[in-house]
Amino acid sequence: MAQQIVYDPRAHVQTSLQAARQLESLANEARSLANEARTLATSPYSHLAQSSQTLREIGELAHTVRGTASTLEGVQRQFADLYPDDLSLSDLTALGGGRTATARRTAQDVARTAAELERLSQGRDGRHRGALAASEGAQGQTAAIQSSTQMLSVLAEDLASLRTLMLAQSRLMAEATARHAAENEAGLEARGRLWGREARTPASPVFDPLPRARR
Repeated sequence: MAQQIVYDPRAHVQTSLQAARQLESLANEARSLANEARTLATSPYSHLAQSSQTLREIGELAHTVRGTASTLEGVQRQFADLYPDDLSLSDLTALGGGRTATARRTAQDVARTAAELERLSQGRDGRHRGALAASEGAQGQTAAIQSSTQMLSVLAEDLASLRTLMLAQSRLMAEATARHAAENEAGLEARGRLWGREARTPASPVFDPLPRARR
């Protein structure tokens, strides 16, 4: 028996519409995955290792001072030794050498700190430019956040350097102020002891010059 093929236009249209909807859904999912991939894309540039090393070296500068101490316990002990409350005249003279040596070492600490901070800052401009370029070319949210974090790390280096240098200068100013006050006090004490002694009548000469005087 001959077979007759029956064509249903409505069924064909419905099938075509379902296929189109499926294709559109797949396209939307593909776009969504692509957007998520761009959002999660990481920044190709990173200097966090260098910044971390620089911050560690800046922190070590405070532990290598040779003049005025950088810790509370050290400052209290040092000032108790160099600037005690009750002093004799011999103590005032003996402590002068120790105070001068401490002042010289404290000044050296400031100069050495400034030179070391300058050395550590040499690569900072390059790191800042790299982070800025990475931020401008960031392809997604994650990359932008990473680039911003790297720019903040450069700022942290600057702030740590400024703080370290200010602390070194503060130690120098504190030492100079204490030494100046101690020297003034020692001078007043020495003059007071010299001029505060009881006046005495000079002793008579052991010989009489009158018999040998010319007439």
